[in-house]
Amino acid sequence: MTPPSRMVRKFLNDTGSKDTSMKNETASDCSPENGWPQGPYEEHCFFYGTSMDPHTLSQVLNLSKPPVMRRARVAGHEIKLWGQYPALLGGKPGHSVHGVVSELLTRPQLDRLAAYETDKYRLTACYIEILNDDDSIEKTIEGACFKWDGQDDELREGAFDLKQWKKDQQLQGLD
Repeated sequence: MTPPSRMVRKFLNDTGSKDTSMKNETASDCSPENGWPQGPYEEHCFFYGTSMDPHTLSQVLNLSKPPVMRRARVAGHEIKLWGQYPALLGGKPGHSVHGVVSELLTRPQLDRLAAYETDKYRLTACYIEILNDDDSIEKTIEGACFKWDGQDDELREGAFDLKQWKKDQQLQGLD
């Protein structure tokens, strides 16, 4: 496995990730003194669940127009449900979770995402497979995603349906 990019190591160091397999040994190489850009970020983030909805994501990120999103997946992961919301769990060989990938633009946007995801999720590094229309892999890139960081007994088996969630949101707006 190739070492993670400086951006992925920066995310891991900044978020206090428990995943030490991809952490940078010394935080000093991510400093501005060593030429590390402090923003805007050019990092890719994998989204699943409600964040796959362009309207929802643009509201969370405070964007004037929806972000550019591409179909993607992360291998070796699975989804369980926390209430009605999906939780991404790693360590599931042979399984993939489908979603979308988009670029993160600024540190404040990353902070807004973290607040939206709550403290039940943590930002962690991952490899993202960008998909072609036929589901073949166009390329694999390094990026980040929000994984479940709560207790396992808070989760249940199930699948998240974005179309149904959007329909439920519209119905709630009519009340």
